[in-house]
Amino acid sequence: MSPRLFLDANVLYGDLLRNLLLRLAAERVCTVHWSAKVQEEWKRHLVDDAGYSAAVIERTQGRMEAAFPAASVSGYEKLMAELQLPDPDDRHVLAAAIQAEADILVTFNLKDFPESALPANLTAQHPDVVLTHLLTTNPEGCRATLNKLMASLKNPPMSLVEVLAT
Repeated sequence: MSPRLFLDANVLYGDLLRNLLLRLAAERVCTVHWSAKVQEEWKRHLVDDAGYSAAVIERTQGRMEAAFPAASVSGYEKLMAELQLPDPDDRHVLAAAIQAEADILVTFNLKDFPESALPANLTAQHPDVVLTHLLTTNPEGCRATLNKLMASLKNPPMSLVEVLAT
């Protein structure tokens, strides 16, 4: 069974990582989840901080929602009050991951999701650790996904080494 991943906004922020994780999900190497609040957060940062066009980002989100209609998690708000995290503003992320019954909360901010604050069936992991695990457990699916991703990268084209180095 493929791992269920809840993707934090900081993981969805980068085009290449977002593209790779979504392609892995499309190949059924993993299952991905997010919440509307997480979606709004990464979109806002790309528009406000990185200067992306809001229309382009909205189209990207629309494609994500169309490709993965079951990915968006709702009804997690009731869990937030009981969660204790170093940054209370991150409770919505953990609550949504719990509601999604995720195995892994994928985030760059591991310090904000200490193991002691997570339920026993959920771990917070850096994207590099998650990708290494997926490659180890499903090398064929990952290879097919990486080949498709590299074929899609035209401007600029990237080799496998360049993709893996980013």
